[in-house]
Amino acid sequence: MSTNNNKKNGNHFEEEFCELLALHGFWAHNMAQNQVGQPADVIAVKNGIPVLIDCKECETNRFPLSRIEGNQEGAMTLWEQTGNEHCYFAMKLKDGRIYMVSFDELMLRQLYSEGTITEKEFPQYKTFRQWVEEFE
Repeated sequence: MSTNNNKKNGNHFEEEFCELLALHGFWAHNMAQNQVGQPADVIAVKNGIPVLIDCKECETNRFPLSRIEGNQEGAMTLWEQTGNEHCYFAMKLKDGRIYMVSFDELMLRQLYSEGTITEKEFPQYKTFRQWVEEFE
């Protein structure tokens, strides 16, 4: 798939994800218009809890950690260092399931040289519905 198609699909998922968050009572802002140096895709807030989120489509039902860009890692690290605790990657599989994987969990995987989340491993993470319930 070409880079333009990946970007188009990714932008569609970001919009879809913001709408999904809004349906569940979040204020959500899609930062897609800030393409230069964009460290994440969405900032969402519910009940006074801010969350920084990057949206990733996993068309092969796998997520190589190499897809985490340096500016994303830097921004999420700084987000946490400044007192914010919630950084997530929203990962959409080809069947539409969305899993929420925390930035900290991804950094642990990198630390232990686990370079890819496989289709079999996704169910160990929270589904979008399970994740939303934590904010109720």
